Amino acid sequence: MVRSSLSIVAVIVGFFAYAFGATVAVAAGPEPAAAVAQGSTSSGGSTSSEAAAQPAAMASEPTGGLPPDVFAKSRWTEVTRADWDRALAGLPENLHWEFATSPKRVQDMLNNILYIKTLAAQARIEGIQPTDADRQPRRGEQDKAKVDPERVLANAELRHLDDQSVKAFDADKAGFEKKAREIYSVEIDKYKLPEQRVFSDIAVSIKVHGDDGAKARAAQARAKLVAGGEWNAVTREYSDDASTKDKGGVLPPMSDSELPADIAKGLLELKRPGDISEPLKTDVAWHIARLDAINPPRTRTFDEVKESIMASLRAQYISGQRDLRFDEINRDPTLKINQAAVDALVHRTDENGRPIPPETPAAPAAPAPAK
Repeated sequence: MVRSSLSIVAVIVGFFAYAFGATVAVAAGPEPAAAVAQGSTSSGGSTSSEAAAQPAAMASEPTGGLPPDVFAKSRWTEVTRADWDRALAGLPENLHWEFATSPKRVQDMLNNILYIKTLAAQARIEGIQPTDADRQPRRGEQDKAKVDPERVLANAELRHLDDQSVKAFDADKAGFEKKAREIYSVEIDKYKLPEQRVFSDIAVSIKVHGDDGAKARAAQARAKLVAGGEWNAVTREYSDDASTKDKGGVLPPMSDSELPADIAKGLLELKRPGDISEPLKTDVAWHIARLDAINPPRTRTFDEVKESIMASLRAQYISGQRDLRFDEINRDPTLKINQAAVDALVHRTDENGRPIPPETPAAPAAPAPAK
């Protein structure tokens, strides 16, 4: 059957997007939020990092011994008011004030900055050279926005970390394959397949030939087949599905629930291998289908699913190594937090969302009259 296809490309750039947890704690009120490292969860199933240790500087003094324009500082880098202003400038100007009414948004943006600057500093020390893939993707040729060099270096550092993780994974393939076998044994029901049918398909495009023309052409193809025409030759002559026409139109095995709903009834009327359908219409084509086989229910072997399990384990391992790196940043004993300056970034509002003016410092007491 003619099917639409989408190409999904994963890129290393553009990571973060406020995906990671809190090292810089923020609070709209007098009680600061706990510092937590949440990490990221990938489609491969990696788990989040455990809660990070709260920096000692937070517990000792509100400013962490830092100047007013420095929000956080470690042996790697510092997060400053200028960094905050640059990040905020990336938002529409009319949203700046509202953005800062959320302690979590403020916290996430500061963490974003801290992670990027720390990774960039690590890349410089390690001599990691960015590649084109490390640069932020542009929306198009007209997008001439300046590429942030810190983000590029951070991307390069993560790419390097991922490369090292892949090498470590491959070096212990035997160990991970043992784990894959354990997963297969525990989740054996996951690998059971229902009864499946295998079809070959001649798809005549409605877009190319029009509805009536496609129907007539499909009928011509069927007439040739019934008269003894060779299936592969007829498929090459009549099918408009470029992905299958030169392969005899063979489709992947499908269970009954996976059959295209609009022609499922016609397909299920084919009872024996070799049966050929009448012309069947979908939204995009008229089809002539041949039933090639009916596969009974079975359980896929480990060798059939090994590659997919190993790919999942590899993705989990890589994501886990990233989580560890962010944990290291969260737990860095040299990290100091200027909690007072961070708290001051949050715009306070009342229960109706109206701004609450900042507290005015109390006037100094008048000196006592001279006696």
